[in-house]
Amino acid sequence: MHKKTLSYPCYSKPPRDISAHEKLLDMYRNHLVQMRGVFYPKNNVQVATCFLSLLDASECSLEDVSAAHIQTFITEQGFHYQRKTMASIASYLRSFLRYLAFNRLLPKDISGSVKRPYMFQGEREPRYLQDWQVRRILDSVDRSTSTGKRDYAMLLLLAVYGLRAKEVAGLHLDDIRWVVGKLLVRSRKCGDPMELPLTNEASEALVTYLRVRPQSDSRVVFLNDFHPNHPVVADRLGIVARKFIRSNGFNVAHPGSHTFRYSRAQALFVAQYPLSDIASALGHRDLRTTLGYLSFTVHPLREVAINAGEELA
Repeated sequence: MHKKTLSYPCYSKPPRDISAHEKLLDMYRNHLVQMRGVFYPKNNVQVATCFLSLLDASECSLEDVSAAHIQTFITEQGFHYQRKTMASIASYLRSFLRYLAFNRLLPKDISGSVKRPYMFQGEREPRYLQDWQVRRILDSVDRSTSTGKRDYAMLLLLAVYGLRAKEVAGLHLDDIRWVVGKLLVRSRKCGDPMELPLTNEASEALVTYLRVRPQSDSRVVFLNDFHPNHPVVADRLGIVARKFIRSNGFNVAHPGSHTFRYSRAQALFVAQYPLSDIASALGHRDLRTTLGYLSFTVHPLREVAINAGEELA
């Protein structure tokens, strides 16, 4: 007998009417952005939407939700996604359940019932490029056009500093401090601005682009090359990065702007920089986040020794 499915894939368009939960989902979205500092809450909200739909399909109210409903949800999602994605879905669901409990929409906090699949470091496909591959990509950009000059400058900032796409797209003309040779990054995920040394290569690329930059009242550095020349958005950097990675024939998991961030982290790692320095360069507060950017060989094991002062032979 065919078993009735109560949930649909989280990252798909909801096939059911979820209008009854719109207010709750809007409140949750605002909580993520305003209180948790989540810039892109889409995935969090999609998982919450899917879980609420499962409760509707099973005719269960929030007051009656149990560990059994959570298990059903995780099991059914497991038919659609691999372990890595399931680990993310479990984390998003746990966050949503904690939000419900904190706001007393659940009788008690049952987020501990969400079992997250174990993920082992180095299990996933590498997402970084080697230094020579990054250089080949940069050299392949046609800098004879204004668009090419812009794309080269954007890609160079991604590669040299390991910045996020949003950080590059958010750069203002006033953030380039020519006199002192500094680059101020304001639009950081963690909220606090960071000042970086303006390298000669980055300075030259920025000057070259600014000479052909369209006239605009906007103080944002990078502009679209078509009228009315609005500021470039972060998604555009991802498209540009993916285009040049693929045109050079490089195979890497999830090619895009973040590929250069992974590549910068790996380059620092290979150069045997301390893990704390790599975390600082990437703007990470938690070293565990930084570990996710690295493919291990030998030397990082010294950084994650279980006991203080422990050494490897």
